[in-house]
Amino acid sequence: MAKKRKKDKAKKEEEYEFRPPEFDEKEFIEKELRDTKTVLITVGYGALFGVIATTLAHISNNLIGLSFLLVFAGLYSLKYFYPFLKIRTEDFQKKNWAGNVAWFFLTFLAVWILTFNFPISDHANPKVENVAVWVTNESTGNITAIDYKYIPSQGSYGWVPRHGGELNSLIAANESFTVNITARVTDNGVLTIAEICIGNVEGIYSDMVEDADVVNRFDHVVGGEDLAALPELKFFIHAVDDHGNDITFVPVTGIPFVS
Repeated sequence: MAKKRKKDKAKKEEEYEFRPPEFDEKEFIEKELRDTKTVLITVGYGALFGVIATTLAHISNNLIGLSFLLVFAGLYSLKYFYPFLKIRTEDFQKKNWAGNVAWFFLTFLAVWILTFNFPISDHANPKVENVAVWVTNESTGNITAIDYKYIPSQGSYGWVPRHGGELNSLIAANESFTVNITARVTDNGVLTIAEICIGNVEGIYSDMVEDADVVNRFDHVVGGEDLAALPELKFFIHAVDDHGNDITFVPVTGIPFVS
């Protein structure tokens, strides 16, 4: 009886013939074309939103945050945008939606980053660095440098004599001293203004002179007698680029005069 069952099973296995499911070539091609068309449209739609976001950011720096939020508005609008272009979404599976969302987001991000940064656009402020005060004692010919730098022991920035000495013994507000204020002022675009005001941040600003020998270094020379009315030497450097981005160097403290 067991032999008979084995023979019947072997006979059935011999009679079994594998038949692959019917392949609808037309349906397959139509689906691939639809998916490709959808991706291309999604990429173009994402690029459009990226350009709109950059345009908003160009209008005002205050709109930069809002411009990036447009990506979410664009993603939400996809379900209405596809039917508007006669793209059937009824047959979309989760992987179709996930893929299209990814294409839109990555395209938007690429366009937004590319057009948001230099050289296409400029939203970065100029930089004022390496600020130093060169003090010349005309009577002795001695030249002393005072650097504005971070002081770890104080946990803040301040003025430090480059070669040591007491800070309050280096500048006297009289005709025997000349002060040359220098700074490295740079921008990733075109720097249009580098100016300085001594005494009050809201006072009258004077143009700094670009050094002919040192790239991006700007100078401003003032006589010690012109500082006599001030309690200390404190100045403010204002820089502006051709896109209106600006920065003002404001020191934490001033430099005391010789008492």
